[in-house]
Amino acid sequence: MSLKKQQNKLPFISIVIPCYNVESYIYKGLESILNQTYNNWECILVNDGSLDNTEKEILTWANKDDRFKLISQKNKGVSAARNTGIRHAKGECIYFFDPDDVIPKDCLDSLTKIYHPGLDIVIGKNAEVFHQTTENANILEHNIETGKELTDSNFVALALKKPFLTVCWNNLYSAEFIFSNQLKFQEGIVHEDELWYFETLYLAKNIIFNSQVTYFYNIANQNSITKNYGFNNLESYLAVINTIHKKYYLAEKDDEKKIVIGTYILNLQITVTAGFFRFIKKNKELPYKAKGAILIKAHLESCPVDKHFDITPQKAIQFDIFTKYGKIDPKIAFQLIRNTNKKNILKSFENMYLKYLLNKLD
Repeated sequence: MSLKKQQNKLPFISIVIPCYNVESYIYKGLESILNQTYNNWECILVNDGSLDNTEKEILTWANKDDRFKLISQKNKGVSAARNTGIRHAKGECIYFFDPDDVIPKDCLDSLTKIYHPGLDIVIGKNAEVFHQTTENANILEHNIETGKELTDSNFVALALKKPFLTVCWNNLYSAEFIFSNQLKFQEGIVHEDELWYFETLYLAKNIIFNSQVTYFYNIANQNSITKNYGFNNLESYLAVINTIHKKYYLAEKDDEKKIVIGTYILNLQITVTAGFFRFIKKNKELPYKAKGAILIKAHLESCPVDKHFDITPQKAIQFDIFTKYGKIDPKIAFQLIRNTNKKNILKSFENMYLKYLLNKLD
């Protein structure tokens, strides 16, 4: 059935927007949706227990255009808000949007033009901006092969070899793909995109990358969880890895797929460990430094990876260091990895000393 015929029936796209205390952003965000050249959409706005005038702002838009639909719930977090939106979606495709960002006028038009029934995901191209604008945009990492449908491939391996952004927004998902795989966001954590990103790539049979920027991510919102790294952030990252390890790595019978999943886990473990120790180095008065290091060590002991491939020569060195030393002392393992690009004599002596400490601990 053609897109034109579908437009005469139910909305083709369900735009899902989680909203919490975004009264100062939501006008520009929804204005960018209303201005879309493609108009066969519904916009499901889930007010997640906002304490400001967010709900009042949403009602203004709902009264202006009945494609905007308000759902109110007690505060449960962004994952629960998105899950609520998914349950109420009527479109053939689902598109996630955050209300402090904006999209260009031809966003939905550009994504639907390369979508067809049976395709699982159209992955949009993203840019970051300061405030809700499309000016002075910094284009974010994206697969170089665009406009060509990719099938019968391990998309998790593709993401490791040619990284692209680990987010749920600005992707056009087939609703059938989401519902048939019973996909939902893990509630009670932050950084829920990490798990969604892995699961959708792991389960997808065919995807396509869009060639033009269709989303402008606002990095100026200081209330965003990505701006506030606390102990809860670390716990959430490790919870995501725990889920991937238990649900996919341990359960996978295909050796080739298991190697890919193991590589993904190991790469993410290194990223999370490095991020934590870099953060506490810059913020030395944090009360949870020791607690965080203990948590990482316990995680590495409970989620070991014995099958992986070396993505690049540099990654091979990092993987070797981390699998040898991470469970002994993750901080020292991070320090050794940090020094892999530093060839001066002082770093060589530091590495010798660090390995001496590890041998004493082992």
